[in-house]
Amino acid sequence: MSRAALVLAATAMLGACESDGTGPDDHHEPAGMVIVGANNATLVTINAARQVTGSLTVRAGQGAHVEVFFVDEDGDRFQPDGDEHTLEWTVANEAIAEIHSHDDHMDLEGVAVGATTVEFRLMHGNHPDYTAPGIPITVTP
Repeated sequence: MSRAALVLAATAMLGACESDGTGPDDHHEPAGMVIVGANNATLVTINAARQVTGSLTVRAGQGAHVEVFFVDEDGDRFQPDGDEHTLEWTVANEAIAEIHSHDDHMDLEGVAVGATTVEFRLMHGNHPDYTAPGIPITVTP
């Protein structure tokens, strides 16, 4: 392969997630995140400076419905489309709390009294377009 072809291939791979906003591969660029609960009440917000406001709380042995929205630079909410973007998460201590995905929502389940955190990632293929800072979860008696 010629040097020019290698440079072109490397440039294409490195720019795979870049968008000028005019092409068919244009997608939302997350700047923050919002988690809402029952009755669309805002539970957690993460701003563009990655500051977390709020927390998730659930009783041990019970569950709570939550929905995760990413927020773009214009303040518009969006959710992963499933074709190119998916939502992944890691709960630091699943002996305290677990999150289960259902088709149209997620359930936060309190396993045992205590505190942990959850980190959400907006995945684009095999890499994250956005990784949220740890969000506090408290499980009460």
